[in-house]
Amino acid sequence: METESTRAISEVKQELRLREWSEQIERQQSSGMSVEQWCIENGIKPKTYYYRLRRVREQCVAAQPSIVPIAMPDECGNIRIEKNGMSITLPCGVAPETLIALVRELC
Repeated sequence: METESTRAISEVKQELRLREWSEQIERQQSSGMSVEQWCIENGIKPKTYYYRLRRVREQCVAAQPSIVPIAMPDECGNIRIEKNGMSITLPCGVAPETLIALVRELC
């Protein structure tokens, strides 16, 4: 029977594995080499590489941001964003680009 602690450890391991795979994929894509050539040089079978690529893509799709409504104050007050128990307060004069970038990172 899986305990809450065991489940949490498994989730952390999976997250770390996906992060490592994502870094491998980024290295391959920025290498200028074909997948087959990069795999040979890095000791990874192409079939394994493509499996990891699929898993990373699936994780990205599953983690697509949901739309988080925020209210822009009519008066100059603070903007408060809350997600997963975290709260961020920003001044009302924050640049829209900064706010958009922050929301994208949070999602």
